[in-house]
Formats: sequence, structure tokens, C-alpha cells
Amino acid sequence: MSLLGIDIGTTGCKAVVFSVQGKQLAMSYRNYEIISEIEGYAEVDSVDVWAKVLETIREVALITQSDPIGALSVSSLGEAMVPVSLNREILGNSILGSDQRGVEFSELIQKTCGSEDIFGITGNLPGTFYSMPKIAWIKKYQPGLYQNTNYFLTWADFVCFMLGGKAITNYSLAGRTLLFDIQTSKWSYDLFCLLDLDQSKFPPPQPSGNYLGNVDGNLAKKLNLGNTVAIISGGHDQCCAALGSGIKSNSGAAMYGMGTFICVVPVFSEMPDIYTMFSKKLHIEHHVIPGCFISFIYNQSGGALVKWFKQTFTSCLDQQGYEMQISYNELFSEISDHSTDILVIPRFGATGPPDFLNESKGCISGLSLNHHRGDILKAVLEGISFYIKDCFLKLGDTFSDIGFLVATGGGSVSCKWLQITSDILGKTIVTNKVSEASALGAAIIAGKGSEVFLSFDEAIDSMVNTELTFSPDLSKTKWYDEKFKKYQKFS
Repeated sequence: MSLLGIDIGTTGCKAVVFSVQGKQLAMSYRNYEIISEIEGYAEVDSVDVWAKVLETIREVALITQSDPIGALSVSSLGEAMVPVSLNREILGNSILGSDQRGVEFSELIQKTCGSEDIFGITGNLPGTFYSMPKIAWIKKYQPGLYQNTNYFLTWADFVCFMLGGKAITNYSLAGRTLLFDIQTSKWSYDLFCLLDLDQSKFPPPQPSGNYLGNVDGNLAKKLNLGNTVAIISGGHDQCCAALGSGIKSNSGAAMYGMGTFICVVPVFSEMPDIYTMFSKKLHIEHHVIPGCFISFIYNQSGGALVKWFKQTFTSCLDQQGYEMQISYNELFSEISDHSTDILVIPRFGATGPPDFLNESKGCISGLSLNHHRGDILKAVLEGISFYIKDCFLKLGDTFSDIGFLVATGGGSVSCKWLQITSDILGKTIVTNKVSEASALGAAIIAGKGSEVFLSFDEAIDSMVNTELTFSPDLSKTKWYDEKFKKYQKFS
């Protein structure tokens, strides 16, 4: 039997099938557009995304008929929720976390309760990014949709529900709503009352890894699936990626996500001290491994900044006038070993803890006519790593025990980027044979929830396989330490 991990992202979804040894057997991907017709709005077409999820499942299930899928689970972006009816009808679009609607409601709970009390309940600082302000906005400005909605479901829980599973909200994504009491693992009655929201519209919270039923028989036939494919509750993509990276609690390792956002995700075997985390502005979230917790630091200027650089500095027209760009491999091959004084402050987008900058501006300095494109790209990669190093120093003990990092995401395929990161942070970085860590994490959850594995540790040992190791070049680390001092002055 094989295991299916489904990963729902902000701009695309994928279905990936793995053997129980962690070998990738098939993958299918579809992308979709963010709808932002009104300034400040950001949503996705729920019907379109669901149709594309089904397409990806159908494709990989057909490819793996010789080793049929026995169980599945879902990893997804946080915050965004889908309004549905009891008979599994999609009622509206899904508002993304970056959408600015609902500011008045996040300000209301902050004014009424205070940031520290909200953090004590939810493990999060109040803000517009979470689900709650969006649902409160819908209740006030789209009352018909609110009344007709039986459930608001996070994307991971939505896919499980639509496939035939029972309606629940997994702990990790419940924690992204700003309505979940992280200490009792229940919905916060007080917060629902404060905003006059109907708690019955939010299915009961449950841990990840629970059996939710089998894929509906009629739907299974259309998707090339067998009759008894188990649906297992999934979780937040950052948590799934940490699991798919092979990170065990208190192992001295953390996930280093190199996707659109750059992020570091450690795993804790017990809940960290609430007030210590509050003082550092570090959120607390249930992990997909029951009893464990995660936090993370992040910067939107990760892969998104590299993509911007590529689009801005490599576009040209062919002889017919069509736009063409070089590949990432070609672009990264222009990075040389020599050092430069070019300094990049990677604040081209929103940053997370400890500063939470939403409207900052990035900076590229130290350029001369002697520099070429590869020099600037190298400085971009250096700046991203300097940002993470600066966060480590500011946040102290919480990240001081990290001995090595497991790299995931699109950036983890670049040996040059990984070596630069290792040299600057002074830490060993490893990569795994499977780079689709979120999907692999979901597949691991499917295996544990369907009792293919007796424990998550057993599942990790079986399905996660290390590939490459990058150790810091101490001579370069010393040089980067001096350049980092300049970064600190300008950042």
C-alpha cells in the first residue's frame, strides 16, 4: 500500500504519493490565482481550488495503481477558511490571511482584552492575519453567507470533509484562527461571545492523525481510488513540513523552510512558557504530533525575494518579441566564490517575530560598476541569512539549542544557497531525498493514523532519508561575522 499527502498552498496544490519507505512514487500539481480585484482584498476561488485538488488526486492515483493508495492526509496554508453546507456544498471564496478585511475586529479584541491576555488564551498576538477577523467581517458585511454557512473549515479540514470525512478542526490550524484556547485545546467561549460568533459553525477541535472515515465510494471511483482509502486529519503546512523534514522534539534540529517565506521551525516536547514566548513575540502552536508544539520565525523576503530578483534582472525579449528568462540553475551559476561589500537588507515584504514589520522597505547598497548580476544575487542570499542570524541573537535561548537545520522548499535544491546559509549561521545544514516536506509530512500522518506505523518516530525513521550535508567553512564564517556587523548597523 502507498500513502497520499495532499498539500494546499496559497497559489497552488499538489498531491504526492509515497511508499512506506518514503520513496516518491507520483506527483501532480495545479496552480491557481489570488483574487485581489479590490485593494486590500486577497482570496481564492474555493470551487476552482477544489476542482484542481481532485485533478491532482485523480492523476497520481492512476499512476500508482500497482501500489494502491491506502490512506491520505492533508497539509495546508493557515488562516484561510472555506464556508460550506452540511451537504458539502461550497458557499463562497476563501479569504486569505494577507487580506486586510477585519481590522476593526482584531482591534476590538485587543482593546477589550489586551495583547497579553489574548496571547495567554490563543498563543498568538492579536492581528488581522488570523481567521477570526475575516469571519467577523463576513458576519457583518455578508450576513446571508454567514447565516447559510454550516461550517467554516480550514483548508486541510475542508479537503478531508469534501472527500467524505467527518467535519473537525485540527489543533494546529485551529490555532491560526485566534479563537482557539491553546491551553485547554478547545474553542474559547469568551472570544466567541466577545465577537458574537456562532461556535457551532466551527467543528470541534481534534488532534492531527485521527481517522475521519473513508473516501466516499462514488467519489473514489471517479478519482481512481480503491473503496477503503482512509482519511486522516492533517494540519498546518509548517507543522507538516517539520514532520516531513524528520524533526523530532528536542532533537537539537529545526526545519529551515526555503520557500516563498524563509522560516525556521523548532519543535518542543511540551508547551513553552507562555509569558517567555509573549515577551519575545513568538507564537505557540500545536504540532501535528500530539503533545508537541512549534513556533517559528519568518520573513516574506525569502524565495519571494529571489523570484523578484530573477524576474527583474533576467527578463529579455527573443527575436520574435516574446519575453524570456534564464533558469534558476543558470542564474545561480553566476554566483562566484569571491566576497563583495554589497549589502542587502531583506525587508522587501512582511517580517515576523520579533519585529513584525509590515510596511518596511528593502535596501541594496555598496554597488559599483565592477559588480555583476551574480554578485547582487549572492548578496541577496547573504541578506536573507543575516536576517535569520539577527533573529537568533535577538530571541536568545529559544533558538540557541538548535545544532543543525534541515532545509526544505524550492531553495533547498541550490547547493550554493545552502552553503552560504551554513557559512553565515555557523550551523550544519542537511537536506533530505524528498524535498516536498509538507506533502511527505501529510503522508506520514496518513501512515500513523491508519496504523501502518505505531509511532511518529517509527514513521520518520522509515520515510525520511537524508541526502546532503553542508558544514560551515569557518574561514568564511569569520569573514561573514564582520559583514554581519555592518548589516546590524543598517537593519
